Amino acid sequence: MNVNMQTERIGLALREKLHEVLHSEKSTANNRRIAEYILTHQNSIVFMTASELAENVGVSQPTVTRFVTNTLGFQSFSHFMKVIQEIVRNEITGVDRYQISSGKKHSNMEILVNREIENLTKLLEENTEEKLNRIAQQIAKAKTICILGFRTGSPLALYFHFFLRKIHPDVRVCTNGGSEVYDILHKLDRDSSLVIAFAFPRYPREIIEVIQFLKQEKFSYFTITDSYTLENWGITECTIVTPMSMSMLFDSYVTSFCMLSLLLDMIGRVDLDRTREMLDSFEKVSQRKQIFFKKG
Repeated sequence: MNVNMQTERIGLALREKLHEVLHSEKSTANNRRIAEYILTHQNSIVFMTASELAENVGVSQPTVTRFVTNTLGFQSFSHFMKVIQEIVRNEITGVDRYQISSGKKHSNMEILVNREIENLTKLLEENTEEKLNRIAQQIAKAKTICILGFRTGSPLALYFHFFLRKIHPDVRVCTNGGSEVYDILHKLDRDSSLVIAFAFPRYPREIIEVIQFLKQEKFSYFTITDSYTLENWGITECTIVTPMSMSMLFDSYVTSFCMLSLLLDMIGRVDLDRTREMLDSFEKVSQRKQIFFKKG
């Protein structure tokens, strides 16, 4: 069972457990208050610390921690938060985020950094060097690479395009939805081209439609995304998954950029002669045209 399917089952079990606590005569008054608050404020608690949740409910922090671990059965409060975040990730809006963020006195730097460390560890667990090397080989050997990314996927698509074109002779990018993308895809030689689609929450309808088109028209393509959601929905196989943090007002893409940097290095090593030749050629142009600033 993949991670996202497991999270969905845990989420369903969590809601059932909260309702059970809320309506059980054996539950303490504090536990019923916490359960009711979580059920009615699911979207707004995703960025809270244990002390902040306790303050909002009107109980002590140890009471919240004991409720999450002893009553709900989570390993820790952070584990509980991860599940809540996965449940609401595709539902929470920018307005929701703003309202939650503006209500906090400050951003908790330590919590955010630790979440990124956990995501980077998760990145290692869900992706092997063998798998990434296989993907790198296919990218390096394809005659033409077409990179697609709309809305939240566009910064990642542009980053990957910027560096990949330095070590691959034919790389194209499209970050605009609409009919233009089909003009680009129509001109590709399907036997020698590879399409890379970036799909990140909140998943734009346009990128889903393009992925479905790629699948129907039998293009060779990869999907780089944040979870197995699209796979669970039956839309596409998720080739590379880079876990994300819901870090307050906007999501964090630290693990995604880390993965792309690693993938670029692997691609460059597939054909070292071509990589060296292309990098040397660029350096000569940059020196001749004085692209980069040099002091005095």
